[in-house]
Amino acid sequence: MPHIRLTRFEPPAFPFEAGETRFEWFARNMVHPGEGLMGVRVADIPFLIQVKPKGGEVLLKAEKISRPSPNTLVKKALRDYLAATGERPLYSNIDNVDHAKLTHPLPCLREIADFDPGALPDKPLWIEVGFGSGRHLLYQAKAHPEVHLIGLEIHRPSLEQVMRRIDLEGIGNVWVIDYDARLFMELLPSDRVERIFVHFPVPWDKKPHRRVISESFNAEAMRVLKPGGTLELRTDSDNYYRYAMELFTKPPRVRLELEKNGEAAVRSKYEDRWRRQHKDIYEIRVESLESSPPRSVEADFSFPCVPGVGELFERRLAKAVVEKGRFFHLERFYAIDERRGLVRLSFGSFDRPEHKYILLDGFRAAYFPHDPVATRTNAAAHGMVKEWLCPTS
Repeated sequence: MPHIRLTRFEPPAFPFEAGETRFEWFARNMVHPGEGLMGVRVADIPFLIQVKPKGGEVLLKAEKISRPSPNTLVKKALRDYLAATGERPLYSNIDNVDHAKLTHPLPCLREIADFDPGALPDKPLWIEVGFGSGRHLLYQAKAHPEVHLIGLEIHRPSLEQVMRRIDLEGIGNVWVIDYDARLFMELLPSDRVERIFVHFPVPWDKKPHRRVISESFNAEAMRVLKPGGTLELRTDSDNYYRYAMELFTKPPRVRLELEKNGEAAVRSKYEDRWRRQHKDIYEIRVESLESSPPRSVEADFSFPCVPGVGELFERRLAKAVVEKGRFFHLERFYAIDERRGLVRLSFGSFDRPEHKYILLDGFRAAYFPHDPVATRTNAAAHGMVKEWLCPTS
């Protein structure tokens, strides 16, 4: 992860511009004043740089929730900050910024904030969840040019590696998205997808609630799959296999196909490793048997008021607000000045929460860096957040 370490943090007056970066404001943590966030914009992409004292030094790095892709954007912001302040870092891993293989987002990268299901190409649609090195995703894209593939991956280095390969090889039928597959499935139209691949997901034996495969994910998969479409799970984990078989057989009507140690169209690096270790590989294919009714979600994530961050800090809540399967939890407050600032919060569903900031800029209150995904749970949880933010509206 790109970062620099400094002896101190004394930025110029905001806002200012340096190189390719506009530094818009600095917001101090209202509980731990030594910490804070810089609001920056590179190539018209907004994100946050975290400022955090650590062991007598100050660490500057991309804040996780707003972190952009590619990482080169973060490196440019940090380089431009050093140029503007004249600071000499104690440590830096951004020296290759001018020779980066990926300097800007590529057309194959689709931001979740701008994802429009209505803009999907008029082609058969396949989804791969957690594509890792991209071997399987890119193999299928090249072997089936008549198909459009969407690859979901939250591991940033893997995402950028596959983006480079798509660009270098001129592959035009793949979109990649950095987002939680459990939430993404809720955005897709019913009866639209032909195949869903979930190959070698993290077993999460000690935290099963974090598994991709769950009752809610299976229900969404069966909704978005066309009748005859399939969800394909490959795993080397005996525990995951047994868990999945129990889950997949719960619906009143289901068709399953199980294969043990069968050959895949293309092996991932993980499967190569498991084969060398003589581990069993299980493949379960679940077929969608019925058509699903259309679904639409009306979600308005606006706020009708613009309170000051100081006012919100004074009436902050010590505990999460939980109500009928939805919740929100206020995590941190940051002040730009007396009225402007940010509130960090988590909300939505317990097992797949959203993490966002609310930016109060003096003129409006809005989620940062973009609105939540338009799911029914998020829309309901937003109502709770809005009631706290604007209690008299």
